[in-house]
Amino acid sequence: MIKSKVWRTLEDVVFVVVASTILYSMITGFTESTYTSLMGKGFASELLDPIRNKEYYKTILSILSILTTFFVVLEIIRLLVTEWVSFLRTTENWKTGELLTGMRKIGREVLIRYKSNFLARVFNEYLSKAVIIFVYLLWMPYFEKFALFKIGNTWYAWLYAYLMWELTYWLWHFVAHRVRLFWCLHAPHHTPSEMNLTVAWVHFFAEGYYTAFVQVPLLMLFGVRPEMVAIILVIDGTWGTFLHAGERSFKNGRFGVLQYLLITPSHHRVHHAKNPLYIDTNFCVLLPFWDWLFGTLQPERKEVKIEYGITRPVDTADFIDFYFGECILLWRDVRAANGWQNKFKFLFMPPGWTPESNEKTAPVVRRKFLNENPGLDFTSRQLLTRIKF
Repeated sequence: MIKSKVWRTLEDVVFVVVASTILYSMITGFTESTYTSLMGKGFASELLDPIRNKEYYKTILSILSILTTFFVVLEIIRLLVTEWVSFLRTTENWKTGELLTGMRKIGREVLIRYKSNFLARVFNEYLSKAVIIFVYLLWMPYFEKFALFKIGNTWYAWLYAYLMWELTYWLWHFVAHRVRLFWCLHAPHHTPSEMNLTVAWVHFFAEGYYTAFVQVPLLMLFGVRPEMVAIILVIDGTWGTFLHAGERSFKNGRFGVLQYLLITPSHHRVHHAKNPLYIDTNFCVLLPFWDWLFGTLQPERKEVKIEYGITRPVDTADFIDFYFGECILLWRDVRAANGWQNKFKFLFMPPGWTPESNEKTAPVVRRKFLNENPGLDFTSRQLLTRIKF
């Protein structure tokens, strides 16, 4: 997308103000909570009070929230330090011109990795978050009347509720990758060129309405109580944010034996990759059950280094292209298509489809890659086919 220098400069200035405000709030809040913890309040209160009340999941969520705040700041600091050290190693003389060039290079790296993520957070805070939560609260009582049955408050009822949440999450998430109209709503989340915790902030403002439209009716139909959904939303959001921890937080991200029980940052890095092997896999958030059952569970392979982003070229420091680019391109394709049938297909066929070919769609690209690399073709689908009944 081509924009004037004035607009790009305005975006950069807004980013500096937004990032400074958010980071200042995070750092001061973290520091204040650390200090008050020494007096039995702050973090200490957040961690210990739920234990006293036997609400252990709240303690786990508090720990994850604390770690998320810590690692957001850590990732940014490590980027700045890494770029500064790299500059020092390549600079022999401390000339003013070279120093300014180095600072511009560091600034450019920060813009590429963080600018659109921070702007998307502000965009979503004002346009969607409160309204989406209201949509869930408004719709659940209405659709609850159509429940096929009611579940209790036992541990296995909660496990069932969470599995139903993950099933409905897998469903909308899978469709968002395979139907271009919905991909336009989801694509901004996949556009960042690296993984870091601020990627969790990036969502198209209208995506939440689509997810609620899919999840709420099904969850109520399956007997999941609204108060359960409210708690699961918090758990899902907290762990879902933590999953975006990048290599500057956890180089490996597999978490040992937990990778066989939970969706880990390594799994989610695979989900955000554009490599043919990884594309359109790992749709779940916490439990890998449905990915395993539907054959979309894909572990990270040492032979295939993750490449983040979407398959078309994107300037991630250009917020319009980053956030609205897929919508703009879809509109152009629909407008230029011949006949209403092709216009309709552009909306509902997979991303990459054209009337002439489907060779650039994810299923075809992945299948071709696996045919050429059969040694890498081992996912949960292959494991299931080996089970003899």
